[in-house]
Order: sequence, then structure tokens, then C-alpha cells
Amino acid sequence: MLNETKKEVDLLDLKNIVESKHKIMGLDLGKKRIGVSISTSDISGALPLRTIQYSGINDLVDELSEIIKTHNVKAMVIGLPINMDGSEGKSSQSIRDKSNKILSFFKLPYCFWDERLSTAAVDRFYETSSKTRQKRINQKKDIDNLASAFILEGALEYIKRNS
Repeated sequence: MLNETKKEVDLLDLKNIVESKHKIMGLDLGKKRIGVSISTSDISGALPLRTIQYSGINDLVDELSEIIKTHNVKAMVIGLPINMDGSEGKSSQSIRDKSNKILSFFKLPYCFWDERLSTAAVDRFYETSSKTRQKRINQKKDIDNLASAFILEGALEYIKRNS
């Protein structure tokens, strides 16, 4: 049974929602992989947690439920691909639609954060000329969870600067 989805909140409201010892989960939603990160307990930083292979909504919800319980997650920040001109395009709507499906299973407050260039920024750390096929596959998995940490870190920095 689906829960009633919490409404999107303003990012600055998350600091008031997340109490001591509770964490915020960051998500970088892709078609094949979902990068997951977790804030530190004091909300001072973001840590990459894992990359989930997307095989269907039920499996994804099961994995996210386990992470939420294990890490005492009380809110989510979801990366939203904004166009370079600041507008939302088809990919933004796709992420909003996928997010709504996921969030319908959880009663957590959430917000979106501009993820422009997050994957590109993380990808720069992995640039090398010669890689085996397996290393490239593993790199993609690493990039997804690091991109989610990059997104969450940006949101946390915004909260700190504006509190």
C-alpha cells in the first residue's frame, strides 16, 4: 500500500526537520543506476554510500527502506537536472515523475537540488587515458554515488550559508 507522500519542502526547512543524530539522504536518479549518499549526523558533510542498479521500483524501494532504517534518515535531497539557462526540461520532468513514484512509499520530507554538472565534476577525478572495460564499469558505479554526495554536499552548504 502506498503512503501519502509528504510535500516538497524548502531546502532551508530541512535543517529544522532533521534533528541531532538523524541524517539526510541524497539521491542521484538515473535510468540504470541510482547514486545514494548520506549526510553526517551533524549535517556538516555528505558521504557517498552506494550505487543501486535500477531493476524496478519495488526492488529500489526495498533497498532505500533498508538504508533509511539503518541510517536513521529523516529527509531526502534529490538531484534535479536543470538546463544551463535555469529552466526545467524533459529530463527534469522525468526525474520529478520517478521521484514521485519513489516518494509515494515514504513519509519523508524532501526537496530537489540543482544537479547541473555534478556528474561532470566527479568524472574529472576519474580521467585517465587507458582503462580496462571492468574499471570503466566500476567507475560508472563510483561516479553515481559520488555525484549523489556532490549534490547533497551542495545542498548542505546552501543550508549552512543561509541559516
